[in-house]
Amino acid sequence: MENDTDVVVPVDVREMSIFESDIGEIHVIHEITLGDLMVSTALVAMIVFMLIARVSRRD
Repeated sequence: MENDTDVVVPVDVREMSIFESDIGEIHVIHEITLGDLMVSTALVAMIVFMLIARVSRRD
């Protein structure tokens, strides 16, 4: 079924997963933005600092 609102994005095939179903194909593009990287880094840093603070208070 062809649709006039199809969006074509130049994406490397290695960065895309294709799931086939009875209705059609689902294309999932894997990408990470700078914001995603900053948020995940901040969360990991917070967890590490919380663990260090908890371990240092046990003495």
